[in-house]
Amino acid sequence: MFGGQYLALSTSAAMLSAPGRFPHAMSAFFLRSAKASEPVEYRVDPIRDGRAFAHRRVIAWQGGKEVFCAEISFHEPEEGQPAHAVAAPSAPDIALLKSHRQCVIDRADELDPLVVRRVKNRVAFETYFRDPDEGLGVPGARPETMAWLRPSVVPAPGDAVAYYATIAYMTDACANFAARIMHAPHLHDGELSSVSLNHAIWFHATPTNIDEVLYVVDSPFAGGGLGFNRGSMFGPDRRVLASITQEALIRRRA
Repeated sequence: MFGGQYLALSTSAAMLSAPGRFPHAMSAFFLRSAKASEPVEYRVDPIRDGRAFAHRRVIAWQGGKEVFCAEISFHEPEEGQPAHAVAAPSAPDIALLKSHRQCVIDRADELDPLVVRRVKNRVAFETYFRDPDEGLGVPGARPETMAWLRPSVVPAPGDAVAYYATIAYMTDACANFAARIMHAPHLHDGELSSVSLNHAIWFHATPTNIDEVLYVVDSPFAGGGLGFNRGSMFGPDRRVLASITQEALIRRRA
């Protein structure tokens, strides 16, 4: 089960229980593995409904066990308050880059067949890395990644639930690559295994166009089997959309 699916569906479930409200923060934990071929039930607990803030707890169940949990907070935007935003870094034109999925398909005979199948079948969005060779034969020089993300279905104007769910889904794209990129020439050959443990999102922008999203991630620390990642998302207009952190289990297979 792709972690972004949990993030997106829990965001949708929470928003449907809080009509007219926009989320500003999510903190989530991946508790157990789940099977994509079996149903997952999302249960929403309405913790609080205040004038400025609301809070929802969402738990995903499969086979009678909790597999994922999230705390989602809503906040009413306030006009006239202090504001600033960092500028998006310079990035290569997406039209000049080959998609990560195509790069993996081109090198399928060098990579873990299970990962190749997952990447080929993940069609909800396309990923275009700044340097397509990093992680596909060449280790990264620094613990950081930069990629364009292009959702296959762009949320319609005015569809807030689809907007926030799409952002949440895409935050799990390559979220822990930065912690792994320097430690193996191939991210997909099975030498390094990784599992997302926890994930947090801060939504900074109200619904806007996200047909192309720039995702910049760095990793200030990896060690002891864990890797920490922190990232920012920027829209086509270079406006900051969201901030993300993720901790992952990273192990070198014997």
